[in-house]
Amino acid sequence: GLDRKDADLALAEAGASIDAAEHADAAQYAPTDLNTAHDMFAGAQAAYDHRNWTESAFAADNSKADANLAAARSREHRAEATTNELEQIVRSLREQMGVSGGQP
Repeated sequence: GLDRKDADLALAEAGASIDAAEHADAAQYAPTDLNTAHDMFAGAQAAYDHRNWTESAFAADNSKADANLAAARSREHRAEATTNELEQIVRSLREQMGVSGGQP
């Protein structure tokens, strides 16, 4: 089985992943994944408090995985939004310059 150090490390990594997901606006773009990560993290802490190191480490690893998924989904959404904005800017600039036709 795993020991307290394994659980400590897993909890620290999960906490960092949740922070990263929140910084990536996961609450807005991937709330379901973020909530699951929070729930798993709470379970990991409860297991830790009961000295169930293996259970705690496994729950923390699951929490980290969900947090990473939430962060990835958020980054994807933000990238899409940025791309759409840029396309609109380029389109309006072209119209302003009158290059929508075939003029040089």
